[in-house]
Amino acid sequence: MMKHIVFLQFKSDTPKTQIEHAFALLDGLRQPIPQIKSFKFGKYDSKEGMNHGFDYGFEMEFDNAEDRDIYLYHPTHLEVANQIIPLLEKGTDSLIAFDYDPSKGL
Repeated sequence: MMKHIVFLQFKSDTPKTQIEHAFALLDGLRQPIPQIKSFKFGKYDSKEGMNHGFDYGFEMEFDNAEDRDIYLYHPTHLEVANQIIPLLEKGTDSLIAFDYDPSKGL
């Protein structure tokens, strides 16, 4: 299994409706990219304050790295990314993508 976790920092003046639309677009990727096994998202929700300005995140699961790579370079994913990146505080500097395979351990 491959997990793809992304943290996002939207511009402070981004309307909630645009953020909701961004996640709807991401969720909609499951139809053209069946390699996406699951999609979950949410807003940062902790009093710990260790999010360093990243206020939203999402997680996708894939069977393996090859399926994840299909998603990464799929034209529909690239189109969606090009719609979301302008909403971020500093473009791609306002996102963190972290992929890992839990079965591999260290």
